[in-house]
Amino acid sequence: MNRPREAQLIIDDSERESDLLWVSSFRAGDPFTWLKDQRGSAVMLTDLEFGRGKKESRVDEVVSYSQMEQGARQADGKPVAFEGVVLHLLRQREIERVEVPARFPLRIADALREGGIEVVSRPDPFFPERAIKRADEIVCLEESQAATEAAMLMAIDVVRSSDPGADGVLQLDREPLTSERLKGMVRAFLLERGLQIGPFIIAPGDQGCDPHDVGSGPLHAGEMIIIDIYPQHMTHRYWGDMTRTVVRGEASEVQKKMYAAVKLAQEAAIEMIRPGASGQKIHRRVQQIFEQAGFPTEQRDGTWVGFFHGTGHGLGLDIHEPPRISAIGPELQEGLVVTVEPGLYYPGHGGCRIEDVVLVTGDGCRNFNRAEKVLEV
Repeated sequence: MNRPREAQLIIDDSERESDLLWVSSFRAGDPFTWLKDQRGSAVMLTDLEFGRGKKESRVDEVVSYSQMEQGARQADGKPVAFEGVVLHLLRQREIERVEVPARFPLRIADALREGGIEVVSRPDPFFPERAIKRADEIVCLEESQAATEAAMLMAIDVVRSSDPGADGVLQLDREPLTSERLKGMVRAFLLERGLQIGPFIIAPGDQGCDPHDVGSGPLHAGEMIIIDIYPQHMTHRYWGDMTRTVVRGEASEVQKKMYAAVKLAQEAAIEMIRPGASGQKIHRRVQQIFEQAGFPTEQRDGTWVGFFHGTGHGLGLDIHEPPRISAIGPELQEGLVVTVEPGLYYPGHGGCRIEDVVLVTGDGCRNFNRAEKVLEV
């Protein structure tokens, strides 16, 4: 019995769907069709995008949507809906079965099934090979991370240049330095360098004890301030990601001990990263360092304290990609780009996290970050 002719099929806009951008190299804000079958890879584009697709897309064939729509028209000459055009494309290529991403549009899937096409959803990641970065991707990630680090150094310098007021609120040019004000400076700095950033984290004091609290309000002397910057390059779309924790002025003894433990844990994790290393073991080593330093992870009054998130994650066209360096972390491979970001969180003392991005090399890893790690500024 002959196997059905199969294809991979994605229908989405590549500004939103990073799998589509990765596989086609074509940026578009409107949905388009990509497929790969025995004949090779193809995108189907409207007349508006056809010429640009010919120049920019990385596929074997660019198919004209208008020509395909003309061939799909009903016997009475009436136009067919988008899903009918896709069905005609598949039939023309004699495709009987398609594998689609988990987020594939249900309406189109139903129409294809009604037209006799078997539609099978593949679990994420649709392209597992995306985890291993090509040389050109590494260059893009290094560029994004360098801009992220420059923004971080600027933000820390602003905190360093501020002066505590009588109430402890940091003052810059005789105006309170707030999380929102500093974020505006970071946003403008990155925009001038071709990167965009949505909500990000400048979380002072106990706000930093919730790792995803973006932070708000005045910054104070003597409190730990988590600065976590994660912008996306507006041209090639690869992300940067970096975290530092600083205190303006003198930190408390507990804050100093927390910072020393986080820095030691991060250094130990980076030292362990190499091909064949277990993400699970790296994560467990970080946990052990915190436990030995006297920083337990537990619930207090219904709230988790200590270290209660993963040690790191993949970075690329998505801010969070496989693999995870966590309790279920897999074996690492050469060519992965991952963050390393242990942290500690104790209300009353604040939150502390340090994050760098590293490339797994043949004999270890290479850190994209060069900025020093200093608590008191």
